[in-house]
Amino acid sequence: MAVRCVPGNKFSKNVSSKSDSYVFGKYMHLTGFLFPTGIDFKIRTIELDGKKIKLQIWDTAGQERFRTITTAYYRGAMGIMLVYDITNEKSFDNIKNWIRNIEEHASSDVERMILGNKCDMNEKRQVSKEKGEKLAIDYGIKFLETSAKSSINVEEAFFTLARDIMTKLNRKMNDNSSAGASGPVKITENRSKKSSFFRCTLL
Repeated sequence: MAVRCVPGNKFSKNVSSKSDSYVFGKYMHLTGFLFPTGIDFKIRTIELDGKKIKLQIWDTAGQERFRTITTAYYRGAMGIMLVYDITNEKSFDNIKNWIRNIEEHASSDVERMILGNKCDMNEKRQVSKEKGEKLAIDYGIKFLETSAKSSINVEEAFFTLARDIMTKLNRKMNDNSSAGASGPVKITENRSKKSSFFRCTLL
């Protein structure tokens, strides 16, 4: 199964998307490349509940110049991570803009998660954890504080999103099976495939 993850929000000016992507990539053991457009593409294979899941991660770091490009990636995304910098309140305030963008362009059932990054820099914190939690509750989105630098909750975030996507897909399959129980249904499955593929977007 393929999950397309789109992480997204604007990081502070003194932290480039390249450095953040590198640290996330280093911790998650990602392999990938940088598109000429500046969008960072990586793939990570994980094992979840005995199944191999391939995460296809597109990282724009939420930069405004990628906004038009990013909307195109929304359409194929199964999961979206909205990342803000806890030391930069403007990046947090921008989360609502990205959520509106997602509601306009992404699938209505896309899984979303809000991440407050740099939780290792508590002395420079501008956004309280409670504020992040409240925003997530208001929109019905899961929330975690992470630190790419200190490897805090990074893997948990990706595993949680992948699990939520799998749960939703399994529920849909069960619903479809129940709906078609009264009539002839032909179901084909390629069991030779060893891994699922998830497409995720980081904003």
